[in-house]
Amino acid sequence: MLEDSNSLPAAIVVGLDCITGLQLARTLHYRGVQVIGIAGAARHFATRTRCVSNVFFVKPGAANLIDCLRGLSNSNPSVLLPATDLAVSCVAEHSDELSTLFRLANPDPTSIQRSLGKVPFTHHARQHGTPIPRTRFVENLENLRDAARELLAPFVLKPNVKTKLWDDLAGAKVIYAADGAALEQAYLRCRDWSDQFIVQEWVGGGDDAMYSYYAFNAADGRVVAECVGHKIRQWPRLTGSGTLSEICDEPEICKTGRVLLESLDHKGFATVNMKRDPNDGTLFVIEANLGRPGMGMFVAEAAGIELTYLAYRSLAGLPMSTVPQVRFPKSRWVGLKRDMAAAFAGWRKGELSLAAYLRSMRGVRRRAVFDLRDPLPFLYDVLRSPMQMCQRQSNHNIL
Repeated sequence: MLEDSNSLPAAIVVGLDCITGLQLARTLHYRGVQVIGIAGAARHFATRTRCVSNVFFVKPGAANLIDCLRGLSNSNPSVLLPATDLAVSCVAEHSDELSTLFRLANPDPTSIQRSLGKVPFTHHARQHGTPIPRTRFVENLENLRDAARELLAPFVLKPNVKTKLWDDLAGAKVIYAADGAALEQAYLRCRDWSDQFIVQEWVGGGDDAMYSYYAFNAADGRVVAECVGHKIRQWPRLTGSGTLSEICDEPEICKTGRVLLESLDHKGFATVNMKRDPNDGTLFVIEANLGRPGMGMFVAEAAGIELTYLAYRSLAGLPMSTVPQVRFPKSRWVGLKRDMAAAFAGWRKGELSLAAYLRSMRGVRRRAVFDLRDPLPFLYDVLRSPMQMCQRQSNHNIL
């Protein structure tokens, strides 16, 4: 699969200023693809990468992003790769125009619209028999109190759409509540951060009960590449994003992920997060992130599955091989800085020793930020105080 790099379409990473965007840029750059970055935060450590030919900084607002993209269109349409939910939403909203200027994974935004909001995704899951935790919709305090009576504690409170305001103020994807009183307290604190919420029953088990199905589906619905990652740790604990994961062979999780994507008629990148209840082994779909790679999706590359590059080839219309298989079983991916925060929290609770932490690093073949070939992002990142993450954990009741 060797081509003249000068003839390859460029890849435009929308949302370079995040860890996912950085990993996208590096993966494609190391394969000889010209990468262009679009970012909103000029001081973000990821924008220091040497793996992009240009970085364009845009002010907040969809109109500014679309104007920037129009200026980047050319006769050899670039592959457009959103790296954040906000970018996915914006590209989906303007897909009619953008699909004439770029190579898009999913010019039909229907599946994106069904998955970006927790409310529409819950409706879809119920209609198609997708196994999800028992859920109630919340628009006001009365709805919330009804949910607390009808569901079994503990609970999880989730915004319909995770906005920048939610990210800035909540400090986590969701809020865990041990009982009805804690749930109501959490809702009263954050009810102005979203127009609608859902409350779900908490699925038992720790971080290591979490799994993620990663895939890229071509325009004809064919699976280009797929794998399953098993979370070892995450941050914030219990309700955060994975910081250490391992490739694994889980046919039930693959099947559940495939069936869900087929029901959504989804094309492009997909991450389906699931959790297995340790009490009875029941598998639940926790959420689906469509239209972009998940931060931990790069465990695929650690295992020898070039999921990102194969997705690029599919979008660029280049020859494809058969669906790749795992070459390095038990390979691991780690986000070092955030994983150290998760490990430290585990050590403080007496759940993780130094020896156990060091053993958990065996098999790590891919790192989220640290890369000797591209050192500046890591160096800029470590200059920021690790206390930022600890502060986010202490701002709300997670454990």
